[in-house]
Amino acid sequence: MNCLDFALSVNSLRVYYLSQFGTVKAVDDVSFSVGKNESIGIVGESGCGKSTLGTALLRSVPYPGRIVSGQIMLGGQDITGMAEEEFDNKVRWKKISMIFQGALNSLDPVFTIGSQMKEILKQHGYSRDQSDTIRNSLSSVLLDPSVMKKYPHELSGGMKQRVSIAMALLLNPEILIADEPTTSLDVMVQSQIINLLKKLKTDRNMSIVFISHDLGVISEVSEIIAIMYRGQIVELGKAYDVYNNPKHPYTEKLVSSVPSIKNRENKLQNPSEKFADTLGSEAGCKFYDACPYAKETCRKDPPVINHKNGFVRCWLFE
Repeated sequence: MNCLDFALSVNSLRVYYLSQFGTVKAVDDVSFSVGKNESIGIVGESGCGKSTLGTALLRSVPYPGRIVSGQIMLGGQDITGMAEEEFDNKVRWKKISMIFQGALNSLDPVFTIGSQMKEILKQHGYSRDQSDTIRNSLSSVLLDPSVMKKYPHELSGGMKQRVSIAMALLLNPEILIADEPTTSLDVMVQSQIINLLKKLKTDRNMSIVFISHDLGVISEVSEIIAIMYRGQIVELGKAYDVYNNPKHPYTEKLVSSVPSIKNRENKLQNPSEKFADTLGSEAGCKFYDACPYAKETCRKDPPVINHKNGFVRCWLFE
């Protein structure tokens, strides 16, 4: 398929953090595509590069990180080489926006919700009063417009998360990046937020990149699953296939690490018992030290093997 057929297409993206101790390859040769009105779930353990990937899509990688190479195609346009001013005026928050990790703490405690949302609109060229736009955005996340006059401390955790979503959707983006949007919420509120995102995706014909370490949450919102390990996507496929027929050894361990009430005798597994150093440019499979199927060939960089609905990065399928 042509990249114009996708809302978002990422090709061989590399994002590195350069430090005095060496180079951290937080995102290392990542490729995937998201169709229009489609949701992809990026899953992996802490430190695998999920959040860095999310910020890279918005070109907001924190210092000292930077995009080293690769393409981010948005509606067929490469945004990686776009001038910062043009990207800020035409793309950021208008075509692609993000719910950042820890969004509950991102609200300014000394300003009302309405004031903070008006500031966003002002920064993007909306000079006249946009109270109706703010009310509509709050209503879309099932919040009463009276929330505009409230301060963050007057809202519950679930309400503050909804406000964060409303802010991300304020300029009607085509793509939403949701980085751990259910973290720090209780189970009931998590369910409400998941259902809300599913409804918004349908109502707005929007694409979502959903980032989480929680396989259960991802399974509720994503048609496609991308399993990430140490900066690379090691397996990508339809959600049903990834859960029921995992191909990569890491995916296999990750799925088996989820507790099951159906099989209580099943021994839970640690997906990566020997977490290797993320510094340097060591060759070979990044899962080599923890893989039960490792062989001498695995000391070389594994091939990317395409299959019907995705791909797997592993020598076992060469």
